[in-house]
Amino acid sequence: MLLIVGSVVTGLALGLRYRVFVLLPAILAGAFAICAISPEPLWQMWTSVLTFAVVVQISYVGGALAKLGTQGGVVAQIPSQLRQS
Repeated sequence: MLLIVGSVVTGLALGLRYRVFVLLPAILAGAFAICAISPEPLWQMWTSVLTFAVVVQISYVGGALAKLGTQGGVVAQIPSQLRQS
């Protein structure tokens, strides 16, 4: 349960702050941390890594959509002639 909550918080924070290119390094760092501290057998450890990767990606999308909805992440480019009116 703690793994899922931590993954959701991590994904939301990454989605609100960074672009999609940060996902692969974040997932690799998280997988390394899970493998380093996990006392579980190998097959359960990889299940935890897979769960972490999937939940981080899903919550990243949620964070990116929240950013888009609240701050208007897409900025329209207005030509300078239209701004002078």
